Amino acid sequence: MLRPATPADLDALCHLEDACFRERRFKRDHVAWILQHPGAFTIVDADGGVRAAVMALVGDGVSRVLSVAVLPAFRRRGLGRALMEAAEALSLNRGARTVQLEVGVTNVAAIALYRALGYRSDGRLPGYYSWGEDALSMAKPLVETRAEIHRAQF
Repeated sequence: MLRPATPADLDALCHLEDACFRERRFKRDHVAWILQHPGAFTIVDADGGVRAAVMALVGDGVSRVLSVAVLPAFRRRGLGRALMEAAEALSLNRGARTVQLEVGVTNVAAIALYRALGYRSDGRLPGYYSWGEDALSMAKPLVETRAEIHRAQF
């Protein structure tokens, strides 16, 4: 079940970041900031606990995906796709016309998902991550459809 996250989800979101990213995760204060920022949103899959989440920040017609995390035991079940589709619809409802994200060049599964969703790379960012890994910058223009607006009932 997808739903908007609330401040009560802070502990679960921090656990999710720990389980998915380990030393490369958002710190607790950053997750709290995202939950409280009026231009940001977090959508969680909370069927029996928070299993997955997407965090994004919307401003000036652009939605920037900050994090997509799915617990390892629940990967390859369509949760990432469902979260991204919901984030796109909510971004559109909040006035975004483009979604942008960065993804590590070694994260082959995520790159494949984003490409399947219509994202295109607009460049490589050398040494983008603090640990030295390059990232791909990817973007997708949003097109308003009834289906997208219908899915964004948050």
